[in-house]
Amino acid sequence: MSATQFFLGANTPEGFVSLFNELYDPYDDWKMYIIKGGPGTGKSSLMKAAAKEADKRGFDVELVPCSSDPLSLDGIIIPQLKTAVADGTSPHVIDPVFPGVCEETINMGQYWDSEKLRGSSQEIRRITIQNSNEHKKCVKYLKAARILDCDTAKIIKPLINYEKAERFAERTGEKELGKKLSKPCKIQKRFLSALTPLGIAVEYDTVKNLCDRIISIKDEYGIASSAILKMLAEKAKEKNIDMILCYCPMNPAEKLEHIIFPELKLCFTTSNSYHPLILKADKTVHADRFINQSQLKESKNKLLFIKKTRTEILGEAIKKLEAAKAAHDVLESYYISAMDFEGASKETEKLVKNIFKDDVSRET
Repeated sequence: MSATQFFLGANTPEGFVSLFNELYDPYDDWKMYIIKGGPGTGKSSLMKAAAKEADKRGFDVELVPCSSDPLSLDGIIIPQLKTAVADGTSPHVIDPVFPGVCEETINMGQYWDSEKLRGSSQEIRRITIQNSNEHKKCVKYLKAARILDCDTAKIIKPLINYEKAERFAERTGEKELGKKLSKPCKIQKRFLSALTPLGIAVEYDTVKNLCDRIISIKDEYGIASSAILKMLAEKAKEKNIDMILCYCPMNPAEKLEHIIFPELKLCFTTSNSYHPLILKADKTVHADRFINQSQLKESKNKLLFIKKTRTEILGEAIKKLEAAKAAHDVLESYYISAMDFEGASKETEKLVKNIFKDDVSRET
């Protein structure tokens, strides 16, 4: 199945940051299925089954992998049916806006043997706390890395020629974004990259699937590129062009890493040693041209020290995510042994039937 994949949750210096409000619009006749249940209760398998059926019927599907386990799903979106399915448990709890009308809750916990789980209560509690503690340790490392990012920004920002960057963004916007459209602009927020137990993951297959053209901004510090991307986003907003804004997990409130323009099949991406572009770019823009290089030389040694230290700290953060994932796998084993998967399978069949029972009338 060839599907679009974005992260909607990320491990960040502020802890887990969720964009799950981007899953659906409760005010626009969407249907949202919120799945509840512990680890190993079949939530991800249920979503994979629904996604497979959607693909089989010819619908576009957006998969939402879990940043703490990229091989598992946190959600799926079927835009043409205005339908989404997601794991509504912590740390991405989803509260219904219009219960029963828009959102339905699926309780996979009804298929576990509570008595069997209580027989392992001490171990389950211990491992749950261990998993939580490893995530907290990860956040501490990410906070340390974020301090280094702030030190880098203090050096780089005064050296950026913002007028030159703005002129570049203006020219590029006129050339690449085309004419102003009459329809409203749709803006989506996503994470294209995430810090995971497997390292820094970037969904480049999504770029490949959605875009025919890629313009890469090569920027080791990701500061000038973020400023330029914000300028391009404002230009696109003026032209009413739909866009997917992809934020940096290390600074999800402010720092743009990539922008995808689905209508134009165009992507602007930031490329550096942390997430090098593995696809062929149609054009590469070197951010060095916007930075005073003679002044930058004075801080080269400090910047190299910061980069080396930051890389080591991120490596430790990844190790903590690996440890959290290992604890989660053990936790899953207890729930798997207590599950009635025949009942869970019937629940999956019921959900798939409900999603597609009136797919023709719900197509947009």
